[in-house]
Parts: sequence; structure tokens; C-alpha cells
Amino acid sequence: MLNTYKNSISNYNGEFYDNEVVRTCIDTIARHFAKMKPEHRLKNSIVKSNLNRLLDYRPNSLMSTYDFLYKVVSNLYINNNSYIYIQRDDFGSVKALHPIDYNNVTAMCDEQGNYFLHFQFNNKYITVPADDIITIRRHFHNNTFFGESNHSTLYPVVNLLHTIDEGTVTAVKMSAQIKGVLKLKGMLHENDRKEKRNTFIKDILAANRSGGVAVVDETAEYLNINSVPLVVNDDVASSAKLKIYNYFGLNEKIITSAFSDTEYQAFYEAVLEPLALQFSQEFTAKLFTQRELEHGNEIIFVADRLSYLSTMSKVRMFSALKELGIISKGTTANIFNLPPPPDADKFLQSLNYINAEKADQYQIGENNEGGETSENE
Repeated sequence: MLNTYKNSISNYNGEFYDNEVVRTCIDTIARHFAKMKPEHRLKNSIVKSNLNRLLDYRPNSLMSTYDFLYKVVSNLYINNNSYIYIQRDDFGSVKALHPIDYNNVTAMCDEQGNYFLHFQFNNKYITVPADDIITIRRHFHNNTFFGESNHSTLYPVVNLLHTIDEGTVTAVKMSAQIKGVLKLKGMLHENDRKEKRNTFIKDILAANRSGGVAVVDETAEYLNINSVPLVVNDDVASSAKLKIYNYFGLNEKIITSAFSDTEYQAFYEAVLEPLALQFSQEFTAKLFTQRELEHGNEIIFVADRLSYLSTMSKVRMFSALKELGIISKGTTANIFNLPPPPDADKFLQSLNYINAEKADQYQIGENNEGGETSENE
């Protein structure tokens, strides 16, 4: 009789998003980016338009702004391409924004040079002008229209993690497999063999309760089978996880939300800020007409990075800026997670600072009207 040891390992054949490490990385980026605030601005001032309200609260009837951004970023990191359909009313105004889930997409061009995107949804198809689709891409290199697939880069390391996990499960199951053989002397009937086996098992169980010693006679011999399944070193699994973290521009502290101010700032500049710039440029180009663009309309994705600062960092920042008159009372309360005061829009400034254009007048006592210098009498 042989131990039922198995070393059969299968290749990973699921979606990358089904892998726990990959999903955690995508979720981390999507959660943080979904906190961005899209704003319709005209020459750097917020426009209280229907478009701004749409972006601020509910881009479509099924999604909040947080859900909308989370889904768009998740699609981007899974497929390296993310698409948003712009639904307009009869007057050409933006009515809703819909993230597109698709099985396949093809870029096409007609005889006039107009580009279209042909989407396949299971057994359904839709062809949409490229101007009506907000397109966000990642790893945009070899193809004119699409970002490259994650497969060639991610598959080897994801398959390694799958193999490690599968091997660990096999090793755990091995602990419940046969550990030895009871060799019986002579030719015995099957019923006799079963009786001897049951008696031996009964003696083993009894031995566990009475000193740990089991006894067999000379008609039986117990042969122990030492089966030690190989379990991969933890360093190998950690190295595989680190490769996936690096692929997404993350580290353990960002994943576990144990980051410092400096570490979050690095994450913002390396991952979130490039996304915000990409989103801003593409949303601006697709949501406005050429005339609106010429007048200075744009979509900006704003991050409330101050909320992630520690209390001490907030105090130091406030101490440095409070006398410059650039932070309102309402902003100050918001930074410290306090309710806004009645005069939230009021700015305070120290009298120790003056307008740079009036510095010479202040220093030499020059008056505003005649430009003459006053003298002390």
C-alpha cells in the first residue's frame, strides 16, 4: 500500500481580478482615486453648472461619483483600457456618463476619417463615435488605440502565487492521508484483514488515552511512512507579492493603510496624480465643444490631500499659513474635521505682512498721492 501523495499542480486559468493580491492592489488605487472631486471650472473658477452637479453627485442613475470613479479605475487596471459613454440630450448637453463593460472592443474608421469604437456585449453589439467615448488607457505603447494587456507581465507571477497556494492546500491535506501500513503475516481472508485493522486502530486510539503505547503481536508489523510534502518558503511568496505591488506602484504600507505623510505623498505623486491629470485632460477634451474649450472650460480632478496628514502635520501647516491670508475659517475647520463656523468664508491675515507692491511706500513713508516722503516733525 502506498501513501496517496499528490504533487499535481495546475496552471492559473482564472481572471487576474480573481487573484487576492491583484484585487487588493486594484482596490487600493480605486478607493483612493474615488475620493477625487471632479470640478467644472472656467478660468480656474468653479462653474455651478448642470455638468458640475452631475460630476459632483451622480454621473448616472445607478452610481454615485465615488462608485463611478471606482469602477472606471478598476476597469482601467484590469484591462489597461477603460471606456465611458457620454449620453447627451437633444441639445447636446451631457445627460449622463456610463462606464462600459464589454467583452471585446474594435477601433474602426470610415471613409471620411471618422473614428468609431465597436463594442461587443455577450451577443449584443454597439458602434459609437470615438468622440462620444471617454477613453482612459494604461501601458499605452505599441497600439494606436489600446493599452497593452497585463497578461504577459502579470501571468507568470500570478501563476506562481496560484501554485504556492495550491501546494500549501495539498500539504495541509497530506496531513490527513495514510501515515503507515500494517503488514500481516500469512494468507488471511479479507474479513480477517479488516478485523485485524480495526483491532489495531482501536488499540491506537486506546493508546492515545493511556500512555501513548500500542502493542502488536508477531503476526503483524507496522511500517511507518514518512511523507513530508514540500512547502514553498515564505520568502518566495513574499517576493512574488512584491513584484505585483511594484507592478501597480504600491507597497505594503499603502496596501495596509499604515503609511506616513511622506509615504502617502509619494503614492499620490506616483500613482494618483498622473491618473488625475489623465482624467482631467480626457474629460475636458470629450465633454466640451471647441468653442467651450477656447473660452477656458475644463474638468479638474481635485484631491483633498490635507485630510491624510497627521494632526501634528496639520498643526505645523496651519501655523505656517495662517498669517498669509490664504486659508479661510471654513477651510481650517474642514482640515481639522470640525464643523464650519458662521463666518466660514472669512479670511484672517496677520498685519505683519503687506502687499509686495506697496513695500517701498511702507518702508520709506511715501504717500499715495504725490509720491512725496513724509518727515517727522
